[in-house]
Amino acid sequence: MIRSFYSAIKAATVFAVTVLMLAVPASAATFNGSFQNSGSAFTEPGLVINTNPTNGSFMFDLEPGESTTFSLFDIFTPEVSVNADDRVPQTLTTTFAFTSPDLFGGDTDGTTVGTSYLLGMFQEGSVTWNDPLELTFGNGGSLRLGLSNETFNEGLSGLSCGQCNGGVVDLTATYSVTPVPLPAAAWLLLAGFGGLAALRRRKQLQTA
Repeated sequence: MIRSFYSAIKAATVFAVTVLMLAVPASAATFNGSFQNSGSAFTEPGLVINTNPTNGSFMFDLEPGESTTFSLFDIFTPEVSVNADDRVPQTLTTTFAFTSPDLFGGDTDGTTVGTSYLLGMFQEGSVTWNDPLELTFGNGGSLRLGLSNETFNEGLSGLSCGQCNGGVVDLTATYSVTPVPLPAAAWLLLAGFGGLAALRRRKQLQTA
């Protein structure tokens, strides 16, 4: 009876330790991903924009709490001036996908528009992004992806068209970890240690 009780407590303790160890996320992570741009901003009506590249891949390593920022793509317009239809906001969507770690991707939307000031003396295009994209994975892992707001092709009495006068959209990736509470496993572990201590004391009393 005592031996079977001892075995049960030992098995429960081993199980609890294993669960608690699995709950601890890896300290560092390698992120392999890709992006694809799409949306109404690429066609008329509105300020037509191009991105270079329109799709691509990236890889970076981060420790929890770290961030990295790098250039993702150029944004520019082939148009030579801001007309009435170019002042109507259009949508630019960047879709992210990842091959590692195991997390689902998602979309982040931006708004592009052409603007002119002082009766058209100063003209430019701009892109403004919505809130950063939040992706979760593993045991409390979180990756935040934010794109930079940019102006592009600024010009006098017209737009300075072409990629050479465009802007560069940066991606900022931030990796964080929120520990996942496992109170049941913790209590099970404590109960296992308590049971083993009680059995040891009982054996000592029996042999005294």
